[in-house]
Amino acid sequence: MCHASVALALCVAPASVASAQGGFLVQGVTDFELWKTDSASTLLARGSGHPAVIARADIWAAYEPVRNLVLFVEALGETGQARRDAGSLAQWKQYGIRFSPSDALTLEAGGIRQIVGTFSARQLSYRNPLVDAPDGYSTTYPKGARVDGTLGIFDYRAGVLSLPLFREGYVPIPSDAPRPAIGAGITPFAGMRFGMSATQGPYLNDAFTPAQLRAQEWKAYKQRIVAADLQLSRGYFEGHAELAHSVYDVPGRPTAIKGLLYYLEPKYTFTPRFFLAGRYERNDYPFIRPVTETSPIWIANRVVLQDVEVGGGFRATATTLLKLSVRADHWAPNANPNAPHDNGYAVAFQWSQMLDLVELFRPRQ
Repeated sequence: MCHASVALALCVAPASVASAQGGFLVQGVTDFELWKTDSASTLLARGSGHPAVIARADIWAAYEPVRNLVLFVEALGETGQARRDAGSLAQWKQYGIRFSPSDALTLEAGGIRQIVGTFSARQLSYRNPLVDAPDGYSTTYPKGARVDGTLGIFDYRAGVLSLPLFREGYVPIPSDAPRPAIGAGITPFAGMRFGMSATQGPYLNDAFTPAQLRAQEWKAYKQRIVAADLQLSRGYFEGHAELAHSVYDVPGRPTAIKGLLYYLEPKYTFTPRFFLAGRYERNDYPFIRPVTETSPIWIANRVVLQDVEVGGGFRATATTLLKLSVRADHWAPNANPNAPHDNGYAVAFQWSQMLDLVELFRPRQ
């Protein structure tokens, strides 16, 4: 659980939070990436298979006007031919207000992280031991409110959010609707934590016609997810694992369709500057959409993906991290001609630079 001073950095900033003099900070990380991939893989292809780059800046700011009350905002900018989507990106990620009178109680509202799953706490480049992210990681930051706390060896979180966990391209883009979510964990001893989380709510959108929805309201079709996570740390070894079971109601289907996702992520630090890491992932996910934009007939089948990423990192300085990784994917045969079929690879180099803008522009004595 984040103490109030660390909360200024949204629980994701570098360890040097002492730079938040006077209850204000502006910190961030910039990334430069060079990619070389194949040209066919749905998951891994970037830059049409040619060498391509990405430049990215993730900046967050926080202000503590009174003790334990924090106003925060985080913004992301990204450009380059190696982006999965064409063009550039500029967006707000997180924003809102947090009240944290003690470790046992933190209240937060605004545009915030998902409650189910744990990778969002490690998605920034200096916390992610590899260059890429799990395929099942949801990059959404819904509007909502949540409560978190730690009581001895137990921790909890709960809230109501406006968006489901979803991966664009797998299910329709959802509309806003209230969705409850809960999570809890236990840390029986230092270096080990086991957690569970769950959510339920609508996952479709309000643009579908009554014919497509079988005369039901779009909110009648639910997504249900139950997830588990494990964190281990012993000596120079760190390990993370997540598993999520999902169930989706689909218009016109008498039974729901189910999916299963899990990944294992070990990391070993050989010296203070050098580490190696890997990630194995299997995503047996539901692919759900109408046959055409207006069709009342829905596609709903499972697509099985396996992928492996291995890589290493070198901490050139306290604020500079260099990483190199290789990733390959494998798609199981699928009778649906629209399902991904082509396996591929990706090689990526990443240079990450952490920033403290308050300290950078502070007048020198």
